[in-house]
Amino acid sequence: MAFQRAESMEEKIFDGSFFRGLNRIKIVTRITMQGGRSGMRKSAAKGSSVEFADFREYVPGDDIRRIDWNTYGRMEKLFVKLFVEEREAYYSIIVDASASMDFGHPSKSVCAARLAGAISYMALNNLDRVRLSAICEDKIINSSDFTGRQGFNKAALWLENMEFFGKTNLYKSVRGIPFNQRGVTVIISDLFSKDTTDENINSIVDMIRYLKYMKQEVLILHVLSPEEIEPTLEGTIGLLDAETGDILKVTATSHLCKQYKHVLKKFTGRVEECAKHYQAHYIPICSDETIETFIYKGIRSGQLENI
Repeated sequence: MAFQRAESMEEKIFDGSFFRGLNRIKIVTRITMQGGRSGMRKSAAKGSSVEFADFREYVPGDDIRRIDWNTYGRMEKLFVKLFVEEREAYYSIIVDASASMDFGHPSKSVCAARLAGAISYMALNNLDRVRLSAICEDKIINSSDFTGRQGFNKAALWLENMEFFGKTNLYKSVRGIPFNQRGVTVIISDLFSKDTTDENINSIVDMIRYLKYMKQEVLILHVLSPEEIEPTLEGTIGLLDAETGDILKVTATSHLCKQYKHVLKKFTGRVEECAKHYQAHYIPICSDETIETFIYKGIRSGQLENI
């Protein structure tokens, strides 16, 4: 069975249903932003927002409007109030654009674009900054930084023009993407590899550890198609590896399908355990699920919340 593209990327990816509910959701991040422009995230810097942070003693030159006179009345010393300054978060959204992602009914490629669009929309709507990256073969295609609510149209156009081909080494590719500041990195991938299961798991662990070292909060969106989750193959068939061109002839039996689902469940369980161990988020996604379902899963995982 050849892995044929099920849907064209020319279809309307960001239709009216895509935006349903997105305006009521924001992305939760545990990180404290260290730099960037003013935005809606708490920064380690002390500034002039309305959220109180601390006191310190008054020194000549301080703004006298920040003097806390109640404290002066109790201690007869001048103290000024410090406030938490709001900073934008920086989102790096990385899409696995290998050929294996261009498979399924609906296609994983369309699902990946919609997921990247949903995260971009929510981040930009929250006045955060977004960079998109597509990784395939030895290529890393980075977008420019998108900012402001008007930046979503540019991000959507970039996503609609993605091409899916070849194979990808996630860890190697991620290491080639610059991370110049603390932020949030979203990986959207089927996590398929020609490596053995243990080698593939080790590569995913290395990727997470590297991103954590680069001071990134990590969210992995594991995208699989309905056919990959619940295969319905029968008889002797030839499976074409979309990334390498190799053909594997198998006789599909109920026992073989049962073994496959057992191996898949074990693999996804290990990925989830590794993500939890290194304090990364892991959300499994089926390509036929709606954006509303993704949002619901995100809320349950603690990565998204209602506003």
